[in-house]
Amino acid sequence: MTLRQVLRLMIREASGFEGTGVMPLQGGEATAPFTAQQTAVARQPVKTARDHYKDKVDHVAQKVAKRLGLMEIRYIARSKRDMGAVAYSAIGPNYMNVIVKLAPEHELTGYSKIEEIKQTLPPEVAKHFPVVYRLTNLKKLGIEWPKETPYEVDVNLGVIVMEPLEEIPQQIFDLIKFAPGADDFVLETFLKDPVLLNDLIEQSLVSRAVTQSVEKFLSTAKPDYDLADIEQVKTAIKEKLMLLSNFMYPRFEPSMFNRADLKKVSQRIKLLKPNIERLVQKALRGFDPGIELISDIVQEISRDFSETLSNQARGIPKEPSMGQQFGVMSNSRLLTSIKNAIKYMTEHGIFVSDLHGNNFMLRPASGDIVIADLGHFELEQNLPNASGSI
Repeated sequence: MTLRQVLRLMIREASGFEGTGVMPLQGGEATAPFTAQQTAVARQPVKTARDHYKDKVDHVAQKVAKRLGLMEIRYIARSKRDMGAVAYSAIGPNYMNVIVKLAPEHELTGYSKIEEIKQTLPPEVAKHFPVVYRLTNLKKLGIEWPKETPYEVDVNLGVIVMEPLEEIPQQIFDLIKFAPGADDFVLETFLKDPVLLNDLIEQSLVSRAVTQSVEKFLSTAKPDYDLADIEQVKTAIKEKLMLLSNFMYPRFEPSMFNRADLKKVSQRIKLLKPNIERLVQKALRGFDPGIELISDIVQEISRDFSETLSNQARGIPKEPSMGQQFGVMSNSRLLTSIKNAIKYMTEHGIFVSDLHGNNFMLRPASGDIVIADLGHFELEQNLPNASGSI
């Protein structure tokens, strides 16, 4: 056999599966050729149980639309949970745009209970709930779950038809989800908001650690100090720290996040520390004790303030009914209304939970932040009349 013949044989064997559709086997035998259709199927990604569930919900959604007289139903989003809610846009019989959510049936309970009491709530609270047009389920609509086998568990999804809402802007999402020290945009927003900055400075100055640092400073600078002197020093420090609002916080480029030293909250807070120390030092110099007497005190106070900033909770807690705290960003102008509404609910027997960023949406006509998923809301058995003002 010549060299050319050997090369031809090697090429033919190497290209047998993809080129001719023949897979060589041991012993020189070959399988039957693959058809083009078989090859295409083999290359398709394998569908997961989550994908099969979505396909069935899509099939059911078309039937729901037909039963309710909806037109042009289209998939828009789905829950991250494997068997969670799936949302569609549609046009109602009166040509009004609506959202159709197909969710686990037990989630209808929260929507139903809120609908029962919505009229008793103050308008400032009620506006943060979606307008719901219809609550029902597949069985009531006479729609069966598409089973692949007789042994498959029957699924009776809840059907929620509600007003169309939009995703909240990324900035509001960040304010809800992150504490100042954990996000570039949130920290910059915090530093530029004098009300938020003032509140957090006051929160830090009343701590025992700062009081001890001030007393330590005064014991040397003015041995006969009294309570008024302590407050005077704290006022001076507060006035200087308010100048942090002039600090030009360096917004990170995306590529900078690859640096390990910029991913941690503590490292980002460290960017502020030199400015905090400089301002605290300037405040204490007003008492003229000599720079050598205040360097340690400056570091103690600046460290305490930095820790107060870095330990802030997220703006809107995910589980406020379980005692999770509102962070300083909840007092921002964009979140004040929704924060007050959530506090009102938790104080009046409405158990609010699962408030992650994706469960908030925007009512475009008014700009109100709306809690779009009420599936995990519960009410006290004997809910008092919740009317009144917040």
